[in-house]
Amino acid sequence: MKYEELSKKIIENVGGAENVSKLVHCSTRLRFQLKNLSKINKEGLKAIPEVLGIKDQKGGVQVIIGQQVDEVFDTINSMYTFEDTPMEQEALVENENEKEKNPFVKFMNLLADCFVPLIPVLIAAGLTSAISTLISTFGWLDTNGTTYKIIDLLAEAPLYFIPFIIAHSAGKRIGVKNSYMTMAVMASLVYLNVSGIAGEETYLTFFGLPVRVATYTNSIVPALLCVFAQKYIEVGVHKITPKAVSTFLEPLLTYLVLAILMLVALGPVAEYISDGLAWLLQVTVNSNKWLVCGVLGALMVPLISTGLHYSLMPVIVANYMVLGYDTFWAGPAFASNMALAGAVLGYAFITKKKDVKEVCVATGTTALLGITEPAIYSVAFVNRKVLYATCIAGGIGGLVSGILGVNSYGMAPAGLTSIPVLAGPTFVNGIITIVVAIVLGFVISVIINKAGEKNVQ
Repeated sequence: MKYEELSKKIIENVGGAENVSKLVHCSTRLRFQLKNLSKINKEGLKAIPEVLGIKDQKGGVQVIIGQQVDEVFDTINSMYTFEDTPMEQEALVENENEKEKNPFVKFMNLLADCFVPLIPVLIAAGLTSAISTLISTFGWLDTNGTTYKIIDLLAEAPLYFIPFIIAHSAGKRIGVKNSYMTMAVMASLVYLNVSGIAGEETYLTFFGLPVRVATYTNSIVPALLCVFAQKYIEVGVHKITPKAVSTFLEPLLTYLVLAILMLVALGPVAEYISDGLAWLLQVTVNSNKWLVCGVLGALMVPLISTGLHYSLMPVIVANYMVLGYDTFWAGPAFASNMALAGAVLGYAFITKKKDVKEVCVATGTTALLGITEPAIYSVAFVNRKVLYATCIAGGIGGLVSGILGVNSYGMAPAGLTSIPVLAGPTFVNGIITIVVAIVLGFVISVIINKAGEKNVQ
């Protein structure tokens, strides 16, 4: 097999197959969940030529491979079999530093873990929405025809029913007994909206209790509150239910208690929280868009390298759900990625080393397509001048995107192939941001690398 030797080296340096409880991957990283963290040989992993870098994660390690991660993942799974470790045992081997984390940081990490599995769905919906926008803008199809309406439906449905997706994802992460129970409760709430039971009424009654007709479609807060509530309701119901009838009575009580609690109390509370979040985003982010976008554009590479960009995912999704489009993330993301591509390609232009030039051209090209980690770990973190050029150009590009009010009407990796997600009233401004970032990244990288040419390795 093509990656057999690489796979052997990676497994050997994470403590052997017997030390791996779980292995998954994202677009560029192998994510190992390990039984004993002390068995990791970090220096050994870093010494493997094909490994672009490593990063600690809760209960394991991330090994950055690049675009070949799918093939390496498949090779490892064909060579080794891993057994899941019970949650109790995983807790025993958890990094001690996790216990010392700030509660807010732990909460944001928890939310990030709930939202990360949604990313492929959001990308698919976002790009489908972009296709729908292009079709209507350029008149490729009759917008009154069923073909266009079905395409538009495919774009809107995942976001319309996102409470179900979040309920399942959050339920698995938080550890409820049955995440499908959460989905069933959320189905009852959504059905309240789509069934027309309420008519024009804003309040209904349930055995005399007031039930506010809140909006549960296109929402994320109700599903999160439902999962947190279910975690405790399950424990309470289990304690009071006789074992002889627990098979049918326990799920019945859990469903009814949770559904009524959501309808009467937590559902309306979730809508107030959503309204408050919308207000907070408006006064803190959207009212200072130029500043937020400038800072994010400058710091995007450090955020990606540390994984902190995932912690912002709940805020990004919430903003998107409230407004129907993104106002502060896509502009800086495109600016930073294009600045990185320009800076890496600028370094390729100036360097006289053939092997370095080849790496720069390859990783700079992938950065143009929105896959940035190979360029970050192979070039930017090796030559800090490239990193500085990226941060400067990304910051300026982000600032430009904020001033011009660039919005995104879908979610996708910020690369040239994803430009259609910018299609809308601010499309031209998005293109201006991209051009500014690429040109500045290239020019600044050439200037500062040329100035210190004798010290470039």
